[in-house]
Amino acid sequence: MLARDFIDDCLYNPNYGYFSTQAVIFDPDQIPKKARVTPGENAMLRNRAEGFDFRQMRNERAFEDEIARRYGEFESATGGAGKGPGRQVWHTPTELFKPWYGRAIARFLVAEYKLNLYPYEDLIIYEIGAGNGTLMGDILDYISEEEPEVYERTRYRIVEISERLQGLQKGRAQGGDGKASRKGPAKSKGHAAKVEVLGGSIFDFERVVPEPCFFLALEVLDNFAHDVIRYTTLDHEPLQCVVSIDSTGDYTELYEPITDPLIARFLRLRSQTPSFRTPLLNPILSASPLLRKLMSMMPFARNLTEKEFLPTKQLMLLDVLRDKFPAHRILMSDFSELPDAIPGENAPVVQTRYEGETVACTSYLVQPGFFDIFFPTDFHLLRDLYSLVMSPSPSLSSSPSLPIPSSSSPRVGSDFFSPYARRSSPSPVLNLSGGGKGGTAVRGLTVLDHAEFLERWGEVEMTRCKDGTNPMVSHYENAKFIL
Repeated sequence: MLARDFIDDCLYNPNYGYFSTQAVIFDPDQIPKKARVTPGENAMLRNRAEGFDFRQMRNERAFEDEIARRYGEFESATGGAGKGPGRQVWHTPTELFKPWYGRAIARFLVAEYKLNLYPYEDLIIYEIGAGNGTLMGDILDYISEEEPEVYERTRYRIVEISERLQGLQKGRAQGGDGKASRKGPAKSKGHAAKVEVLGGSIFDFERVVPEPCFFLALEVLDNFAHDVIRYTTLDHEPLQCVVSIDSTGDYTELYEPITDPLIARFLRLRSQTPSFRTPLLNPILSASPLLRKLMSMMPFARNLTEKEFLPTKQLMLLDVLRDKFPAHRILMSDFSELPDAIPGENAPVVQTRYEGETVACTSYLVQPGFFDIFFPTDFHLLRDLYSLVMSPSPSLSSSPSLPIPSSSSPRVGSDFFSPYARRSSPSPVLNLSGGGKGGTAVRGLTVLDHAEFLERWGEVEMTRCKDGTNPMVSHYENAKFIL
């Protein structure tokens, strides 16, 4: 099978995949009862705001110590610290900084909605990779408390592949965790009337959503499967990787000429992005066939370059957005770089938890189900690919594109959310036809550092420690937002 199919099977196979059977999202509020020291402490945890009380912490070190304490207790309670691999516990900023992280997302969504669509359209939100449903709950809590008139127009839909997580998300929507809100309608009835959980993969999504909508994907892109290619050193031709398994159960990479249409299309589109150059190919050698031939004749010369991991599933997601959500606006966040990655360009981190310790691996060819395989995201490449995929030009888009909405509407309407719409605002654009009067500009995306987005939209005073440091802003320095 192709490398992306192998990675996808390792992570998402419904019978033995990592996320289907092993992964558990760390919830700092789910502390085992036996670990709670006194009845007074129990009451404090029940009555205060969910998450951590940052303003009572001395500094970031105190926050990290408290995370470590709760993480250890949570891992022990979920079977992740016993003998053997056990359950795989991982954390997200949504959980660590709740409810303030989700409220920052909500403040952005409401501001964009009220500026461009309210009161003509409903606020429709789609989320993939919703985990425990915490982000959904925090967003709807904020809207119900602070923007009741918008809450009446809000609909929230989750697309979730895991049946286990679907149950958690439905429980969160019903207020089942007991801490959905401290005032307003959410406290008594949850948000069940506003939330719809749709089972299945986003890549199998069938309905077309013509209404303007926001599309959220936080901490999702890193677990999208990638393809693997290597280039020949003689002629710099890319070869695709297929993974084979022998009779003893060992995995082996085999390389062959590219026949997969998705890999070929990704390489073609990437070559059209501004200033693209793969670091695996020397530009001097690329320009000189003679020099490449001489180099190949050297003793012990390699015939293939290092591996390069291609985010082909990200390209598939862009196709889904174009075809099924024609009037979308995206908000995504994930890691832009990762330490301790395996060898290769754009390579992932492969790791597991064994008896309470993190164990890093040097290859993605691991036993399916017990290892997390997560990749960095090149957000600037994603931004440029987005513009190319959403282009109305048949030469850049793989399927017939939607017409450009009229810009003569007397009010700001759903065309503001269309990726095909011309914008009068100074949003960055990519000219896809080389300039001139005939050029069509697709609305560009903005890439922001994690801290920049939260400082702009977050209630940062609520996550500031006594010494003035702010864990929500300073942590996840290797993450970015794209919107």
